[in-house]
Amino acid sequence: MFNELENLFRFDKTNIHLAGKVAAKAYFEADDFIYTSIDSSKQMKFLINLMNLTFRISQKFGNVYAPTKNIEGVVAWLPHDKTNLSYWHYIRNGALSVVIGAGKEGRKQLMRYSNLANKKHKEHANFPHMYLYNLAIDPNHQGNGYASRLLKPMLAKLDENNLPCYLETHERNISLYEHFGFELVEQISLPEFDADGWLMMRYSK
Repeated sequence: MFNELENLFRFDKTNIHLAGKVAAKAYFEADDFIYTSIDSSKQMKFLINLMNLTFRISQKFGNVYAPTKNIEGVVAWLPHDKTNLSYWHYIRNGALSVVIGAGKEGRKQLMRYSNLANKKHKEHANFPHMYLYNLAIDPNHQGNGYASRLLKPMLAKLDENNLPCYLETHERNISLYEHFGFELVEQISLPEFDADGWLMMRYSK
């Protein structure tokens, strides 16, 4: 099964920006990552910049895949030793546009949540593992099995190498990840966020 990774469309630095657009569309329609401090007319631009940042980092230090070249969805993976990169790495990959676009209050929200998520990541996964950094399916293609096509090959590879997998997600996605063997380890929240974060782990089988 893990050999099916070779059949997925793998992004490189010339087309990685396309992954950000698909993910931003998915998150925007689901009302995820919406900050009240950011003007509604600028939300999509902010999301595209934020998603582009996560995918550039993932493409450079890990892997980013789509089911096909039509990019029905995207998934980003990072090895455990690349999940705590320096600020300089983020700046070089577009963090300034995200910071500026977030505004003063948005920056505070992003930093508080990021610091908490990073702290919890270290607490729950202080051992070799794969980090599922981002998974998004284009709203026009949801319900057609693309999440499964993106997840199963890598999870099979992790099982082959006896490596667990860690992720953060929203409550509405818990059942999806449980279907693939993930278990809930903690729920985190900050007062200024409307939605909590759900931390999950999948151990190799």
